[in-house]
Amino acid sequence: MAEERVRTLIDGYWKEWEEALANLSRGEYAQLATAIGALDTVWDRHLFAHPESFGGAEIGYARALSATILARLLEVDYAALASVAGSEIPLTGDECLDASLATARQEALDTFSDELLGPVKVGTSLVYAQPMLLDSPVPIGVVVIASRETLSPQQKSLLEGFLRHLDTRLDVAEHLLRLRWRSLDLEFEVKKLKGEITPPEPVARIKRVTIPEDVVSSMAELARAVPKLSLFSVPLPTELFVEFCRQYDTVTDTYLKILEKAEHLYLDVPSGVDAKDEDSKHAKPYLRLLEVMASLRQVAKLMYHISADNLAPYSVGGRAPTFADLTRVAKGLAENETTQHILDIMNDDGEEAELDALSARRYPYEFRAANTGEVFALLALHRTLKERLPDQFRTLSRPILEALQTYQAAKAYLLSYDLFEDVPLRGADRTQPPDAEKLVLYRQNAPSFGVLLAAFGS
Repeated sequence: MAEERVRTLIDGYWKEWEEALANLSRGEYAQLATAIGALDTVWDRHLFAHPESFGGAEIGYARALSATILARLLEVDYAALASVAGSEIPLTGDECLDASLATARQEALDTFSDELLGPVKVGTSLVYAQPMLLDSPVPIGVVVIASRETLSPQQKSLLEGFLRHLDTRLDVAEHLLRLRWRSLDLEFEVKKLKGEITPPEPVARIKRVTIPEDVVSSMAELARAVPKLSLFSVPLPTELFVEFCRQYDTVTDTYLKILEKAEHLYLDVPSGVDAKDEDSKHAKPYLRLLEVMASLRQVAKLMYHISADNLAPYSVGGRAPTFADLTRVAKGLAENETTQHILDIMNDDGEEAELDALSARRYPYEFRAANTGEVFALLALHRTLKERLPDQFRTLSRPILEALQTYQAAKAYLLSYDLFEDVPLRGADRTQPPDAEKLVLYRQNAPSFGVLLAAFGS
């Protein structure tokens, strides 16, 4: 019986790959085997052999080398692999082509489908994009390709076979990352047992979903203990943290109400999908994402509960606690598992984007919700600076505008309307002109994050 189960299992795996590679000739099989061997060598030598230095830079380098292997396998001019964190892709030097490749990357990340998108003709090149889903309900990355010829069925089969194997490499990297973090945790516990580190006093876990009654006094105490914060590389006097919390709560609630109250929520991804259509198979992932994003309200309110004692470990030696430190503390205060996952992913460490994307493979919806929550935090910080530090606003707001451009996964839901009063929530038919021109992520009319900031400030 055991042998029969094994045979059945292998038959299924064999048939899966046989169907995926049905179009390939013997020579193309050999090409794929060579590419897979080269791919294994890249990840083994440049990533897995260095678990102690395992980080975003190493993962990004492995992705870049893997993309070069893919370009050689498909015999195309250009191939790039981007993570769900919106990894930067190499430039070609052709401004029009680079803009088209960036657009293709974004559309593929916002398309919850495993179909090959394109081609779009740009000069002498044809641009393709392939969302990487495999067993994930939402894209875990994207392949962007530029070719002078239309991709043949054989090239598409080679691409599918390559991506299947790349996914196994990413799985190993994810497990290695988890083991690395576990090792660091165990090392910390060993030091505590040896008395090398004084363990903090345990804090009773209570449900915190509302603003505390003594928020003014607790925030005043926090400001005395920790004079300054560093939120997204922006120095913020801690006395303004309560204002940041208020703005964060307001921005989060305002935007989620817009998404929740809209009768329809059409996304151009690239074909129109109504995320509110409960009977649509294509809409189900988007609808689930909207449900997960509701946890961002708890994330915003948990910020009010951060105390001076909570931030003491992060402010030793006069260090200014970061937004990542705040989310770590808030995770310890959260009781809802979804909220904990979101806070675990949220940070402001751009150099760790590849690590975030790798760990987020286990929680794809939470990753996108966390991505959106960080944008809400940036908007809240922008409003806080504008209202409370107007003399320094122009200088301090620059890092915010720069940071907003890195949040790819949030754009499909946040690039909505020029002004919030234009949102047709009161019976307007969103499927008919002129309201159709204001649909979420409409290609020509999608506002920039700068316009979004202006809308919040108006």
